[in-house]
Amino acid sequence: MTEETYLGVRLIPAPERGVWRLGKAKEPLKYNRISTDDTDLPSGNRWSLVERGTLYCATDLQGCFAEALAPFRVHPELRAIIDQGDWPAPFYMPPGTLPRDWRTRHTLVRLLLEKEARFLDVDDEDTISSLTVALEPDLADLGIDKLTHDHVQGSDRRITRCIAAWAERQETPHGARPIQGIAYRSRFAARRCWAVFEGTPLDEAETQPIWTETEGLTAVAHEYGLIVL
Repeated sequence: MTEETYLGVRLIPAPERGVWRLGKAKEPLKYNRISTDDTDLPSGNRWSLVERGTLYCATDLQGCFAEALAPFRVHPELRAIIDQGDWPAPFYMPPGTLPRDWRTRHTLVRLLLEKEARFLDVDDEDTISSLTVALEPDLADLGIDKLTHDHVQGSDRRITRCIAAWAERQETPHGARPIQGIAYRSRFAARRCWAVFEGTPLDEAETQPIWTETEGLTAVAHEYGLIVL
């Protein structure tokens, strides 16, 4: 894997076999954006911007399902007090259940990115140090003196969107964009994920539906304690 350095930050390419995207079946490659009104809110998607769309992907299928199924998890302390008998079928679905129509409404796509595409590695120590300097005024407005990995993994999405905006607006003296997205670790078991900026060339290598036995789904469902219908 060829790595590069740009303004003190580490840039890395996507895997040669591409990345996986778990998206809606009708429009799997729909880029995510935020509204102008949401830019000052700490909530929202981690790397999404107003001016350019972001496509969220993962190196493998487990990474896709780990991100997508997190909202279905039931906290371990709650599992012990939830009586499954309180949710009689077919009128109620027990907590921690992945409904069948969720699988039919989603699909998996493997995407190949051009070899020249580079992604900002926000898990790298030198990258964090350089971004602390480059984003000093913006971080100061958020009450941050020094950027840390806890900020990158934290819940305040104003910080991560600040990083994404910096990466998106970079240009070489020749007008080229040196950064095509963000390489980051998922908050769920540190799986490698990729936020691909809109406009980055990519090809669809394959698509596949989601079955109950789909690779990655069974592993994540077991990890999260989910019932897959």
